[in-house]
Amino acid sequence: MKKVVSVVLSLLFAFSCVSLLSGIAAADNAFTVQFASPSSETTPEITEWYKGENGEYYFFVPSCWDASGLMLKFNADGVKLNGENAVSGEVYDLGEKGTISCAGTEYKYNVLSSAKIGSVFIETESGSLDNVHADKDYKEKGKITILNKKGGVEYAGSLDYIKGRGNQTWEYDKRPYNIKLGEKVKLFGMQKSAKWCLIANYDDKTLLNNSIMYNAATEIGLSYSPECQPADVFINGEYKGSYLVTSKIEASGKRIDVENLDDVNEEICLTVFGEDFDMDTLTKCGTYGKFAGLLENTYKYVDVPKNPVSTADGGYIIELELANRYTKEISGFVSSRGQPATMKCPEYATGEQMKFISSYYQRFEDAVFSETGKNSEGESISDLADMASLCKYYLISEWASNMDTGLTSTYFYLDTTKDGKLYAGPVWDYDIAFGNNHSPRYGCNYDNPNELTVCYGRQYRNTVFGSIDVDEKPTIFNQLCRNADFIAECRAIWADISPVLNVWAEDGVADLASDLRASAIMNHIRWNTYGTLDAEEVGKKYDSDVNALKSFITTRTSFLNINNFKIEPKEEKTNFFSNLGKKILTWLNNMFEKFIVLFHLENKI
Repeated sequence: MKKVVSVVLSLLFAFSCVSLLSGIAAADNAFTVQFASPSSETTPEITEWYKGENGEYYFFVPSCWDASGLMLKFNADGVKLNGENAVSGEVYDLGEKGTISCAGTEYKYNVLSSAKIGSVFIETESGSLDNVHADKDYKEKGKITILNKKGGVEYAGSLDYIKGRGNQTWEYDKRPYNIKLGEKVKLFGMQKSAKWCLIANYDDKTLLNNSIMYNAATEIGLSYSPECQPADVFINGEYKGSYLVTSKIEASGKRIDVENLDDVNEEICLTVFGEDFDMDTLTKCGTYGKFAGLLENTYKYVDVPKNPVSTADGGYIIELELANRYTKEISGFVSSRGQPATMKCPEYATGEQMKFISSYYQRFEDAVFSETGKNSEGESISDLADMASLCKYYLISEWASNMDTGLTSTYFYLDTTKDGKLYAGPVWDYDIAFGNNHSPRYGCNYDNPNELTVCYGRQYRNTVFGSIDVDEKPTIFNQLCRNADFIAECRAIWADISPVLNVWAEDGVADLASDLRASAIMNHIRWNTYGTLDAEEVGKKYDSDVNALKSFITTRTSFLNINNFKIEPKEEKTNFFSNLGKKILTWLNNMFEKFIVLFHLENKI
């Protein structure tokens, strides 16, 4: 024991720079308790106990640590553990529950252990996330240690940055993050990269939807579907919950294999302006501003210097987006039908590149919305886009009954140096799918497994007057589902992929849930998801949600097999006065938009 304690203390002193979180321990901030693994085989990251809303404290133990032997460190003398004197720096078996006493005050504690998944430990330079939470785009450096489920080190070293990510999800208490490691590494068996996403899955109580979608999309052959693995995340000593570590959507041979035009554009700028040049300082051109996402036939870009290397040839990744989110992005375009699209590659696009990709998408959109399936230049949908990827993207989204498809988090990619066609994918952000929506829209109940939904999805936008839903136009996938050739190919592909998807109901969901259950219980207690901090009760509620997910997928697959995508015109309840008011509002809105466009005539599509 003395040898173990000696090793533990020496390791503890070696990592004494770890920041202590204030406000996590006692209400008066006077008494703190930290715990760590005493094993010399893993980095002894120090972690704080957590005070729950019930006044009790929780030790959230990662799966690679032995909960029966935790090193404790106190900031006071005279501490008793379950009535016995305790010494800071010693190793103890805390059991499942107990008490720690100090200066006449008794603190009840609970020990919860994760299992079967890895762990991520982050220390920011400032010792907090205040700056990151104040500004989603703020990047803070730090250190990071990533351990697999057995305690093996996946990566330990510098963290180039941690920053915020997401749109609606960024507003929740449990926030998602992007991280960049000091070097490219393989994490948990995934392809090597330095950039990763920590997805919070706050809206999804099963914490499984995205894992199911990304893995299922890979299995049906939808290229570049994200890789993902769950992990418990600790930041500055605080347990933040169960996250999904995923690959980032970006131009890379390991991610989306298209030529990275951002690299080309940056090289031009570094050559002209010097090695320390910041791309964010480039002049913004085209149609910017608060209402840019509402202005049809416009695009925006940055002023990259003219150079012989400058070209429109290369790789493009676009995301269909909501108009109110379009404003925040650096480059993008709005189609003639009011569909905003933001650029993920190149993010810092030139005028030439934006002219090319906006024109290409417009020709594709024109073909899709044409009664003949061809645009004015005689190009068909299949001339411009890969039909198999369009079908697979639609089918798996319909299988998941995903409201966002065609509205936001909907990606397409194209590479002029290869076949030069538009491909649908990769899939992204399905936390409110699989019967987890609870928000009917346009006459569709996305929680009903026996109802087609994505094929009726509509693009919506707000007006220049504020957040008023207007102009409910069909999404690109809604319109594709009116094309007989598209539906015929969908039916043929569905016959091949439905057995693969049905396996997820029979085995896949249960297997993922079994691995994640212990971590999920810790997560739901940490965030009081179910309104109870009783671990047994939380486990029952979690199992119930997982069973509901399995039932949805089983029923959904069966329904789609029987329905065979018989898409009928949807009858909707109409109100004369409501429709008249919306028409008047739309007319006024369009008049104001035209007035706004007069000041942004430089680059119309």
